[in-house]
Amino acid sequence: MIWQYVLVACGGALGAMSRFATGIWVRELITDSWPAATLTVNVLGSIGLGAVFVLLERGMLHADGRSLLVVGFFGAFTTFSTFSLELLHMIERGEGMHALLYALLSLIACLLGVTAGVLLSRAFG
Repeated sequence: MIWQYVLVACGGALGAMSRFATGIWVRELITDSWPAATLTVNVLGSIGLGAVFVLLERGMLHADGRSLLVVGFFGAFTTFSTFSLELLHMIERGEGMHALLYALLSLIACLLGVTAGVLLSRAFG
């Protein structure tokens, strides 16, 4: 049982560092105030999570991969709580249309991302 905690912790540390690095990279590329870094992380995380799901589903990844990758890495990498806070800030600033666009784009892009991850993994696995 302790091994599962170690795997989650290691995956979480790597996911958090990857999230931080991706955020810096995206903010350097896009200098506007729109939360593109959070959107990027959520879409990339959705793609990766979809791919890992298929590997687990097919038994191509050891069951410990769920603790390491699904719970640990992608749990720390994706930022839905940050997304929610940014959305609230937009609403509080009176940016209702920007908030709606951000929410819809995030949900649609992440759904497409996880679908792409699943389809690509199933096609090439």
